[in-house]
Amino acid sequence: MKQSRFSIRLLALLFSGAIALTAAACSQNTVEPAPGESSSSVSQPAGIPAFINPLGDVDLSRLSTAEKPSEDTLNKMNAAYGQNNDVVGWLYLPGTTIDEAVLQGTDNDYYLRKNITKAYDFNGCYYADYECSFGDRNGISQNTIIYGHSMDDNPDGDRFSQLKKYLDPEFLKAHPYLYFSTPEDTMAFKVFSVMYTDDNLAYLHPEMKNAQFLALVKEMRERSQFDIDVDVNITDKILSLSTCTYIYGSREDQRFVVTGRLVRPGEEMDTPIHVEPNPDPKPPQF
Repeated sequence: MKQSRFSIRLLALLFSGAIALTAAACSQNTVEPAPGESSSSVSQPAGIPAFINPLGDVDLSRLSTAEKPSEDTLNKMNAAYGQNNDVVGWLYLPGTTIDEAVLQGTDNDYYLRKNITKAYDFNGCYYADYECSFGDRNGISQNTIIYGHSMDDNPDGDRFSQLKKYLDPEFLKAHPYLYFSTPEDTMAFKVFSVMYTDDNLAYLHPEMKNAQFLALVKEMRERSQFDIDVDVNITDKILSLSTCTYIYGSREDQRFVVTGRLVRPGEEMDTPIHVEPNPDPKPPQF
């Protein structure tokens, strides 16, 4: 079922231009009001009540609206989906070589050592938590979690080893956004935490109650290597990129996580972020 939905979503986007043109043509066939009638009395069909904004004074134009992915991104997703219909999106991190499809299995083990063709690959692929939901920015999970391997802590290494680039404050200031696309939407997430953690931290839950979400954000800030002036509130959505690290030796329960907050409607993206070293980051709780 997931497979057919993704395919339909891609096709819908490819034909959206044609639909828009058809709608524009139809809109020209407007009935002129009869003499003595107001235009409003004709434009509102009988039996259909006038639209009432259900949110009262909320400006509907400020609600989150999807941003259609570029043709290049759609083509790359379509090609990746042709290889494997477990593809759910595309991850792009400027300043790195991370520009690749994201898959999703029925559990978090299936793609641990498989590539996009489902062949064995020690480096695996980028894959989303199996409980995450996808769609546009209104339909994705509260916390979208993407996993990838890191064979060492070399920021110039393969795959998510390059997340360690965000430990350089100058790199972080120059590349503060993480980009994730689905067939319906291209989303930018502004980095607010760069942390080392244990795998007991509740960052692996796609959906949380408000208090749990705010508690997680607080923990992420306390554990972050930097104090970053990016606020997060209960209505926000976040993207968590999780990988291995070896800073605490060979133990298997240590993680390195970079997390960003979804850019809000109307938020300026050309404003620089302020980054300061965290003088006392909270260590993993082993």
